[in-house]
Amino acid sequence: MLLSPVLFIMAGWLVFCSAADARPLSVGIIAPPSLLAAPVARNTVDDTLRLMKKGFPDARITLNDSKASIRLVLPTLPQSTTESLRDSTAQSYTWNSRHVRDATVLTLSATTAAGISNGLYGLLQERLGYRFIHPRQTIVPRHATWPLTSRFRWSATPRFASRGFHLHTLHPTELATQLHDPSYPGALADVKEYIDWLARNGQNTMQFFLLRGVDRDRWPPHARAFVEYAHQRGIAVGVEISLSMLQQQAFQTVKLLRPFYRRQIDRNLDWLFQVPWDFVTLESATGEHLPRIDRLAPSLRNHAAEQVIKRHGARFFHATHVIRPGAQEANGTPPPVDDLPRDCGILVHTVMCYSASEEKAPVYGNTNQRFMLKLAEQESRRRETWYWPESSYWVAFDNSVPQMLLPYLSARHHDMMTMERLGVTGHLTFTSGWEWGNWLTDWSIARWSWRHASSGRDEATSPLSVLGDLFPDRRLRQLWQEALTLQEHYLKERELLRYTAALAPFSEMPWPLNKPFQPEPPFRYRELIASKRSTALPAATVADLEEFSRQMERLALEIRRESKRFVTTVPNGKEGLRGISRELERSLTATALRAGHRALTIRAIMAQRQLPREKRPGAGALRLLARAAAVRERALVLVKEQEAGYRYPVSLVARKRTDLTAYGFGYLYPVSELHFWKREEEQARRLRFDALFMNLWDFRRTLGLESLLF
Repeated sequence: MLLSPVLFIMAGWLVFCSAADARPLSVGIIAPPSLLAAPVARNTVDDTLRLMKKGFPDARITLNDSKASIRLVLPTLPQSTTESLRDSTAQSYTWNSRHVRDATVLTLSATTAAGISNGLYGLLQERLGYRFIHPRQTIVPRHATWPLTSRFRWSATPRFASRGFHLHTLHPTELATQLHDPSYPGALADVKEYIDWLARNGQNTMQFFLLRGVDRDRWPPHARAFVEYAHQRGIAVGVEISLSMLQQQAFQTVKLLRPFYRRQIDRNLDWLFQVPWDFVTLESATGEHLPRIDRLAPSLRNHAAEQVIKRHGARFFHATHVIRPGAQEANGTPPPVDDLPRDCGILVHTVMCYSASEEKAPVYGNTNQRFMLKLAEQESRRRETWYWPESSYWVAFDNSVPQMLLPYLSARHHDMMTMERLGVTGHLTFTSGWEWGNWLTDWSIARWSWRHASSGRDEATSPLSVLGDLFPDRRLRQLWQEALTLQEHYLKERELLRYTAALAPFSEMPWPLNKPFQPEPPFRYRELIASKRSTALPAATVADLEEFSRQMERLALEIRRESKRFVTTVPNGKEGLRGISRELERSLTATALRAGHRALTIRAIMAQRQLPREKRPGAGALRLLARAAAVRERALVLVKEQEAGYRYPVSLVARKRTDLTAYGFGYLYPVSELHFWKREEEQARRLRFDALFMNLWDFRRTLGLESLLF
């Protein structure tokens, strides 16, 4: 029986469609020669091809295949163009997708190599499901087909012209050694890996604090290598130095007991600029709670600024701190910077998991940090102003305890929107380590630093929106929101951070050395055994700690169960998500156990209140301390599980070692045996509350008094 002409045509069309559908997926990046000649764009194109081959394992991924079924068409770059890192418009991009004949064509609109780079990485992360969560961990999706609709318009604009991170290498964090010691195995590769992470997340700025012990001959070529690589990835690199900071082995441009200060500055800057730095930040204080040279002799700071700007052709930034040295700042007035030249920029600093605007932020002896918000508002009208907030605070506050503090997410998200409204041009996050969930804060900040719009409608973000991208499950979103709300209430509103943080190194020193740093109790622990001290506040605090611990542990368990259920429904990438969910759940559980442990040790101190000295600690206190030790042992199990998943070698980040910082160990060494927990148990047992008891710190090296001359 012969088919009618209509049926024949229909049958042929079905055969054609089936054949078309059966064709293997092919994705081609169409890049003109002018674009491939620009290193920033070329590096991103090559990286995108590698990443897409992993995410589309059965597809043909090619460069300049005009017959590919999916074509990513990139724009032609002008032959001569000067890209400005201060122009956010030049870094923006727009994708337009349409169906053309037998292909889907996505056309990128961007005017610079940086815009093209941002556009490609933005497409991967914001639309195709790639997750650049950590310099050493990327969640790669597995696509069998092209997952996007054939027609859409999607655009992105950075909230700040300069976006990036300050690696606080005065502390022994992941990259402190690699940035300073070219002999460390894989040092340059590790720094490049981090630079790639910045580029993939649409960041364009990096800074670290230089240490004074670097090899003056061998280090400049090493630094030049990673700075030049950063430039090839579209990243501006800055270095922070000090005028004459004593503490923590900071690099100094002036030795205060040597003559000819300006000559010292000139000589040190000449040495420093063997490397093509884009900007230099100057710390003018001699140390925290110590005098600021820019107030005693502002001409020295301004001379350094003039040399950086006019002699070496780089930008100069003045570093601020939340320490308020006088009555003027105590009344809420911003620190004076009127003597800072107008061609100098300023970094406005805030600390810990507190926003610049909230009412209670008991840091460094302050009531809050609103005076820094006023400073940002004031200075943004007359000079280049970058916001410089923290995403973690090492020493004895969060990741060294450890605690996973979700309020970092809400504070940083709130501040970012506030600073954007003020017209602040830069956002440089002060980061002090990535394990125990701290990578989530940095990754979230990087993602929030962009505004995205679909068909002209802005896409909303929230403190937990980036976490929600990893785990897009309604019940999980609810549980994480409950965890954030719980921490906001107990840790910040009820001020339990005063107790769950360990005491800072100088907190137990005698006056006048016991200057405030992080939130501390409104009483000294030794006072709890004095009969004249009221127990009302400590008792209420202990009750709050116990209630927070119970609720936090319950939520962590629920998150674990729900995450496990969710991961089983994910078609691919289960292993990566499973590891991340366990890491975050363990971090929350450790935070819960920390509160419970602190409640027990405070109770153990109070239990000795009525006992004669010769009968202390007493049976009641010993029972409480035995329970505290059991809690610590539970937490140690979590620590060992977590260490197995650290992304950098445990020997680097969590063991004793020598390096150029003021510390003889990695930043997670106090966590490795829960030093602060054990110390608090022994303090309660022996009623020893002085700074030298079970001391972890090298006070001589931290203070660095020898650097006045040598």
